Amino acid sequence: MFKSSSVNYFASIALVCIIFLSACNGSVGGSAGIKKDLNTGLSSSYKNMEPQKVYLLMNGETLNHVDIPIGEKFYVINDNVKGLTEKDGKVSVGCSLKITDKKGKVLLDEADLFKGEDIFHRDSATVLRCAVTTGNPMQWDEKYDVDVRFWDKYGDGSIENKVTIKAIDIP
Repeated sequence: MFKSSSVNYFASIALVCIIFLSACNGSVGGSAGIKKDLNTGLSSSYKNMEPQKVYLLMNGETLNHVDIPIGEKFYVINDNVKGLTEKDGKVSVGCSLKITDKKGKVLLDEADLFKGEDIFHRDSATVLRCAVTTGNPMQWDEKYDVDVRFWDKYGDGSIENKVTIKAIDIP
């Protein structure tokens, strides 16, 4: 049989767990994980801000491949992002873009594409997207690593998107 003190001990532990989980209130703070688009290989690792869905978009269509014609623009999309830190109903987000070839040569390295225009109303920052345009010095039939990073300038959250694309000749 359980002693009264053992029951009280387990009841206290259970109560602390319930209070802790209630305090979280369904927030994303402290969350970390990885999401992957299996069609394109786009992977998104996140910490303290989480996208519900990640995907590539070109010409208004969700991509199920990574063949991008040279001269075309595509978007890296993080949809329904939760966890951005708010100040007076606003959020502040940074976005970096780095493109490298398979030999490791950096073709483009932009530290903050949103710099100077990085404060948004909280309701307009639920979809984070970065436009990526292919072109010179890219060569057709070559692969390129695209790394897009979004971060919360008011907090410590971040999302890092990585995908390898193949530059193709215009079909």
